[in-house]
Amino acid sequence: SGLTNGGNTCFAASALQCLRRATPLTAWFDGVEKFHDVARCAETRKFCVVCEYSQHLERAMASRDAHSIGRLTKDISKVARQFRRGRQEDSHEFINALLDAMHVIFLKDLGGEKKYDLRTRETTVIYHVFGGYTLGTVKCLECGYVSKNFQSTLDIPLEVTGKIGSVEEALRENFCTEEVLSGSNKYKCSKCKALVRAKKGSKIHVSPNILTIPLKRYSTGRFSKITKYIKYPSNFSLAEFMSDDAPYEVTAPEYELFGVLVHQDFYASAHSGHYVAYVKLRDDSWVLCNDSRVSPSSEKDAMKQKAYILFY
Repeated sequence: SGLTNGGNTCFAASALQCLRRATPLTAWFDGVEKFHDVARCAETRKFCVVCEYSQHLERAMASRDAHSIGRLTKDISKVARQFRRGRQEDSHEFINALLDAMHVIFLKDLGGEKKYDLRTRETTVIYHVFGGYTLGTVKCLECGYVSKNFQSTLDIPLEVTGKIGSVEEALRENFCTEEVLSGSNKYKCSKCKALVRAKKGSKIHVSPNILTIPLKRYSTGRFSKITKYIKYPSNFSLAEFMSDDAPYEVTAPEYELFGVLVHQDFYASAHSGHYVAYVKLRDDSWVLCNDSRVSPSSEKDAMKQKAYILFY
């Protein structure tokens, strides 16, 4: 079913169409009342992002007719303060804000985030579905000591500047690249207790169930969008980009593309344009979601877009 445009809401519509196909999250919401007090929210009638998203999914399942996004855009400032109703926002920022807002509600349902340590807080359904971990390392080239830093993430944004022409190249050269720290940029080794030459790098330590890859096409300035085509695979493995000591039980899976979110710009402007989404359905067919209109498409068409966000 399509999503009617309530006035510059295409950024949300395209994002929601892709999130709907994030099957683990959609399936979890089928029993949301087991984990969230839906009845209490209905009595108070206060805005609740979890209840609003649940109702959005219910409307989508009830009919193939186009319907309103509802309070997720009408009361969008309650999803995140920086958003304004009627203003064209960024799809990536909307996805991040929506998932974070739901994550906070789930923690409140369990007594509040202050009740738990950082790693425990990262076990809500949002992190189970979209969450992974990166591993940053700095290796001292004098004594060989390796400092490790684990960082949770809900997506893997990729730089696509310069000669980068594919997602794999961006992962290899901009995300998992190694850098030698030397000269005025030497590293203070905690074992040597001195400034030394070191090698800095990063890898994926725990791969997510749903892999979200935003391509960083924007920078400052009005006409500042990177408009070139970046090649992306329909199926690929993260094996090359995983850390050597990644946990055995979470080794790199094979990923399958199911969503391509596109920003159709006007004259390379980053601040105007239109958002659409190509989405792969459960029967392996593809559709183009353009606000209220959902039309048949193909994998061939989905694979030749100047993608902004990829969903695997």
